[in-house]
Amino acid sequence: MSSQPDDAFDARRARRRLLRLGVILFGGVAALVLVLIEIYGYTAVRDGWDRIAPAVTAIKWGGMVVLIWQWKPFIRWVAQRQRLSTGYRNHLIAMRGRIAVALVVLEILFGQNLLTHLLN
Repeated sequence: MSSQPDDAFDARRARRRLLRLGVILFGGVAALVLVLIEIYGYTAVRDGWDRIAPAVTAIKWGGMVVLIWQWKPFIRWVAQRQRLSTGYRNHLIAMRGRIAVALVVLEILFGQNLLTHLLN
């Protein structure tokens, strides 16, 4: 038996849910891309992606800016929804700078293909 109440935050359960959601989203996007390639052909899909890539990049950067800008209200909403303790909520709010740097570094390395350019 657990010493936590039934409605308390369970970090292991939250990680499993996030992993499950990530796998489902990845599988859905991969399936969609494969279906589009099957219907329209690789070159048409690649040309379409090349046309919308600047807009997708702007949306990604805009989403990151809004998330970091609205970090405190977002964490308060998550903390209330997931029944996080006040200490854990404050810890997440304090992690704002680290999260911002990590998002920017990941976007520059992988989203802007800097890693590929450095390795070539």
